[in-house]
Amino acid sequence: MEITRIWGNGYQVHITGGEPFLNFPLLLYAVKVAVALDIPCYVETNAGWCVHPGQVKERFSTLKQAGLSAILISCSPFHAETIPPKRTLLAIGIALEIFKSQGVMVYLPEWIDMITRFGSDRTTPLNHYIQSYGRQPAGLMFWEGYGLISGGRSGYKLGYLTEKLPASAFHQDNCRQEILYGQHSHFDLYGNFIPGFCGGLSLGSWHNLPQILANFQAGSYPPFIKILIDEGPFGLFNLASDDFGFEQTVEGYAGKCHLCVDVRRYLSTVQPFTELNPAGFYTSF
Repeated sequence: MEITRIWGNGYQVHITGGEPFLNFPLLLYAVKVAVALDIPCYVETNAGWCVHPGQVKERFSTLKQAGLSAILISCSPFHAETIPPKRTLLAIGIALEIFKSQGVMVYLPEWIDMITRFGSDRTTPLNHYIQSYGRQPAGLMFWEGYGLISGGRSGYKLGYLTEKLPASAFHQDNCRQEILYGQHSHFDLYGNFIPGFCGGLSLGSWHNLPQILANFQAGSYPPFIKILIDEGPFGLFNLASDDFGFEQTVEGYAGKCHLCVDVRRYLSTVQPFTELNPAGFYTSF
């Protein structure tokens, strides 16, 4: 689940996953709870389940009747690796019918044409883009056109399609904006309060948000969080190098988030730091 700030209009809940439609009864319950509490919310889907038009229409209609005002449909080359674009197109078409244009968001709409160029009935491996457009243009499409963030697996799997730099190149890049002033945060199913897109980095338990807020207002942060706010991933790199024997990769990093994840992956093998959660994030590469 994601909490998103709406400019000039308070907050809303973004129900995402994973794929929330895989447990439709739970999704419907979550929407009903949000509506009962008068909390605006929208639901995101990757459309992988959108095979039968009747089922798609029934589920969208049920959510609409329960009070859901909007739906977001993901459209990207990364989903198209495992989801035939015709399912994405089916979801968009029926969503427009049920929620109308003002209640449908597509992320990112410019990729609709891109993912259907190779055919709508089959999936498209990422190397098809490289073979068709060339390595450098494909890299620009993914990193600049789609706006990839180098955290998670992207820096490792697709870093070869962009420039890589040594850890020292990020010595002036702190994470103050991402942690303190980001426009959204994530609540995972394990109770972790995760800032922005910083997967595997927990600010504490969302079961105790008032205490987290009080601590942050007082300028009292968990150790790793304070380093990232003040010094960024390079500060965490220095700590890991000096105190725990971390060595940076020879190939370099696709961005500061790639450096951060690489350092945190290493630290997670040293001892169980409370900020490095959920633990499964670090075993998923």
